[in-house]
Amino acid sequence: MQHLEKTDIKLVTNILDALEGAKEALTLMPQLPPNMKPVYLRILNAIYRIGDDTGSSRVSDISKVSGFLLPNTTKVINEMVELNIVEKFTSTSDKRVVLVRATGLGEQYIRKYVLRLIEGLEEEFSKIDKVDCLIMIDTIHKVYQAIKTVYEEKDAERDITR
Repeated sequence: MQHLEKTDIKLVTNILDALEGAKEALTLMPQLPPNMKPVYLRILNAIYRIGDDTGSSRVSDISKVSGFLLPNTTKVINEMVELNIVEKFTSTSDKRVVLVRATGLGEQYIRKYVLRLIEGLEEEFSKIDKVDCLIMIDTIHKVYQAIKTVYEEKDAERDITR
């Protein structure tokens, strides 16, 4: 086993502590109604951001914007349809294209949870230098990839030794 310097251990520990703090920050989000999952807010936010003048968005575009794989996006959207948060329909110009838009309930959730949250956070985040925010976003993505790489390699090693 490789010997790590105390400064290396401290840096890794500080990164993990910061990630834990970020995870805890997410727990401060407003309480959602029963049956409402945080992932639904990500989908509603995507619909709000990319919706056309009728509020409709393609499922594939929602998938890209929200960062989910298409099958997962479809599964979540189907759950939301069951809860009457969104509705799905096909495009009049191309029946192969599935569109989604918020229902009245979904619009309420967008106003109450998505927009209110974004407006409040935008005000607080504006107190932080924009460059710092952009560096933080980039760094979190790099840290995620580094952790993912380590554990994918560990899983591959375990598979080889079995």
